[in-house]
Amino acid sequence: MQGPSARQKVMDGIQKATDAVAPTLGPVGMTAMIEFPGLDPIIADDGVTILKSLEFGDAYEQMGLQMLRKAAIRTSVEGGDGTATTTVLTRCLAMEALKEVENDSSKIRQVRERLEIGLAETLKELSKIKRDVSEDDIEKIAAISSLDSDVAKHIADVIKMVGIDGVVSVERGAELGYSQEVVKGARFDKGLISPFFINDHERKQTVLEDAYIVLVDRKISTNEQILPLLQSIGTGKDILFIATDVEGVALGSLAQNAVNKIADIACVRNPYTASPSREFLFDMASLTGATVISEEMGMMLEKADITLCGRADKVIVTRDTTTIIGGRGDTLERVVTIQMEIAATTSEYQKGMLEDRLASLTGGIGVIRVGAYTDTEFNTKKYKFENGINATQAALQEGILAGGGVALVDIVPRVEESMFKVALFAPLEQMAKNANVLLNVGNTSGWGTDFKTRERVNMFDAGIIDPYKVTRLALESATAIAMQIVGMETAIVTVKEDDKTSK
Repeated sequence: MQGPSARQKVMDGIQKATDAVAPTLGPVGMTAMIEFPGLDPIIADDGVTILKSLEFGDAYEQMGLQMLRKAAIRTSVEGGDGTATTTVLTRCLAMEALKEVENDSSKIRQVRERLEIGLAETLKELSKIKRDVSEDDIEKIAAISSLDSDVAKHIADVIKMVGIDGVVSVERGAELGYSQEVVKGARFDKGLISPFFINDHERKQTVLEDAYIVLVDRKISTNEQILPLLQSIGTGKDILFIATDVEGVALGSLAQNAVNKIADIACVRNPYTASPSREFLFDMASLTGATVISEEMGMMLEKADITLCGRADKVIVTRDTTTIIGGRGDTLERVVTIQMEIAATTSEYQKGMLEDRLASLTGGIGVIRVGAYTDTEFNTKKYKFENGINATQAALQEGILAGGGVALVDIVPRVEESMFKVALFAPLEQMAKNANVLLNVGNTSGWGTDFKTRERVNMFDAGIIDPYKVTRLALESATAIAMQIVGMETAIVTVKEDDKTSK
């Protein structure tokens, strides 16, 4: 299929998918009931769950759904929220772009360029009106994202315990209800050496449960170095390797074990070089109970066994970071040593590095435990918490905007691109529709409608706020899809055997 008809068929898929998600947008948004064959249906109020559950019989419409699903997941994974906003913005922006080329395909390149310029202009104007986050904003942001005040309170409590730069994880609890605690753990800025270790493909990360920790002060490059240790640990065990590097045949063998599901494995490079790299390994050893396998101390990896491994309740490794949760070592002696070194040093650079190491050993990881009757119930509740946590952290990273679609409407007079002038109204219009409220925008300047009370309020004062990062991601995703749709001339699908025989 080619030309306008091809673009419209794919757009039909985006339209139908958005119709399913858009009613959930806003504080009084509705829910979707989703069938799970053999199980009770679940009630979902988040865009990602709904989009994952949709399948269209028409192959062209399915392509539109898949494009929208990918965009929404990107916003959700990186920003923690904003999936419904992404779908609504995408539909409107793509429709406006298609109108521009409806009768003249020679404008395609020009329209794509206008979309790029319009996005840059929109983000520039939004950045002018964003604000920094205060501690009082944390619970408000979590409440808006999770749509649950109880969930928001637990998130705010944990973040206050571990600090705004702390790490928060959501785990399954043994008892019904919610609880929280701070456990020994650390995060450092080094991620996966190879994507073949990824076992959580939606978030593009590796999650290791009840993990064995292997600390090595050299490169790992041969099978002979790792086979005795792997045999000692046994199959089916989750393992984290932290080394100067993992390369060659050794990397290939470990990746093959991960791909073949023999074991979940992650390999991470030491984030430091020279002398600090050695000290970092001993910090991690104190955290996890591992013994550093050090050639300087006469130890060889080829002769290592399970007794040299540390342990942790959980490890999460992304492209850029590694988080160790629930390390089973004893950090007290190491902490005292670092404190003494801080007191003794006269170098500001050295002091700063020591303080960073001390923070990683004493800060801890916030853990929220969620009890549920079934896996489905747990996953639904876990998603609420993760939405709230990620949205809060996104706000802390890049600031906040007036919520309820108000910030987008506020900048319309300063945005020149006509396609964006229309699209920026779409989230507010959809929220008003969901709340059955007659929309009267006027001059907002940070003021808008609280759709729960139907009163006109200052959005910041009322705690109706959105993370700038989430809004940015939603706009970027919507623009990317609009550019793809408007630039498409041919759509090709695979004809199923049943379809062939019926013709």
